[in-house]
Amino acid sequence: MIQLFHLTKVHASGVQVLDNAFFSVPAGAFMVVAGENRAGKSTLLKLLAGEDKPTSGTVRIDQKDIYSLSSRDKQKWLSEVGFIFPDLKLFADKTVEENILFPLRVRGSFAEDQKIPVAKLLERAGLQAQAAHKPSDLSSGELKMAIALRAMVFKPRLLLADDPFLGMDPKSALTLWRLFAELHKSGTTVLISLQRTQDLAAAGETLREISLTMVQLQDGKLTPIEGIA
Repeated sequence: MIQLFHLTKVHASGVQVLDNAFFSVPAGAFMVVAGENRAGKSTLLKLLAGEDKPTSGTVRIDQKDIYSLSSRDKQKWLSEVGFIFPDLKLFADKTVEENILFPLRVRGSFAEDQKIPVAKLLERAGLQAQAAHKPSDLSSGELKMAIALRAMVFKPRLLLADDPFLGMDPKSALTLWRLFAELHKSGTTVLISLQRTQDLAAAGETLREISLTMVQLQDGKLTPIEGIA
């Protein structure tokens, strides 16, 4: 379980995006954080990953303060998290398939026979024709999908996705929602931030397959939204 206690974040510019916030993400949850542009959704996700520090307050993972973890324990935690952030890139000198296989290789869990399920994953995502291509050959929507597949391929304990549907057509967005739902069913805790309500609508019937929890981030506070699915 992830818990936030008295979390406040004020950027160097003086903008406050979190104000004494309390928040918990139960293990195995599928949660959406909704908010306007610059509401602090990206900052929240980076705080949960331990990649940013709050002005005050704590983030606890399984009752442990993430900012008190040793470097080794923090790296172990980060190795269990899949990231889909707008500023992430694919390796320019690797093919799409090589990029998606990369997390398995660095974790020492790669085997040649894993290329088969990855090939099937690429096919489901509509990227089978781009598997041997370099990232420079992909459209923006295809790049977003490839980055998402790379974050999911090793079945992380936690998936953090910051506005993952931006730049995607409706068909691709629905495919990604389905992949998120399948990952969630396998045991991954999924936390997605959304700015556009149409991205939630793009999920279609997939929302009926998951127990979705939704919260609103506004004026530094996190409040539950009822009656989503």
